[in-house]
Amino acid sequence: MDELLDEERKASLEQTGRDPPHGETRAGIHRHAEYETAGQRHRPGKHAAAKNGQKTSRKRISPLLRFLIKLSVVAVILIVVFTFVLGVHIHHGNRMYPFIMDGDLLITYKLDPYRVGDAVAYRNPQTGEVGISRIVAIGENELEITEIGELLINGYVPSESVFYPTRELEGSEVSFPYKMGTTGYFLLDDQRENGSDSRAFGELTEDDLLGKVVYVLRRRGI
Repeated sequence: MDELLDEERKASLEQTGRDPPHGETRAGIHRHAEYETAGQRHRPGKHAAAKNGQKTSRKRISPLLRFLIKLSVVAVILIVVFTFVLGVHIHHGNRMYPFIMDGDLLITYKLDPYRVGDAVAYRNPQTGEVGISRIVAIGENELEITEIGELLINGYVPSESVFYPTRELEGSEVSFPYKMGTTGYFLLDDQRENGSDSRAFGELTEDDLLGKVVYVLRRRGI
C-alpha cells in the first residue's frame, strides 16, 4: 500500500510539480493537470491586454471633437429652420403704423397658408428689398379706389381696422379699377397716403411672399 502511494506521489510530482492532496487518486491528478493546462490556454497574456487597451483608446472621441460635432448639428438645424420655417426681419419706416413701428424686429412663419388681413414679409419685385405690407385680396377680385379715399373690393368696402384713406400712387403704372389673376396677392400698407405696395408694383405671387408676421419685438432705432 505504501508503495502504491509512493508511485502516485511521484506521478503527481511529474505532472504538476507538487504532491497530491490526501486521498486524491491518480485519475484525479490527471484531471487536475488538464484543468490547469486549459486555464493557462484561456488566460490572456500581457500582450493581449495591451492590445485591447490600444483598441479602446483608439475608439475614444476627444471632448473637442464631440463639441464640434454637436455645434455642426445645431448649425444645420438652425439653417434649415430659418430657411424653410421662420424668418427674421427689421422693419424700417412707419408705413405699417401703429401695428408695426420703425425699428421693430419681426418674426415671420412660412408654413401657414396666407389669408386676407395677414401682415406679411415680401420681396419687392422692383427693388429686390424686403417689405412688410398687409394682404387685402387674394385671387380673382376687382379693386377700386374712390375719390374720397375708399378701397372697394368687388364693389364693397372691406371690413378693415385701417383708418387711413387709400390713395393711388402718383407715377405708378398700376391703374384702377384693377383686376387680379386667380393666384395673385394684393398688398397694401396700413398707412396708405403714401408708400410702396401693390399700388406701385401690382399683385404678387406666393413665391414672392416670405412669411406672415407672427411676432413683433419693439426695438425702436435699430
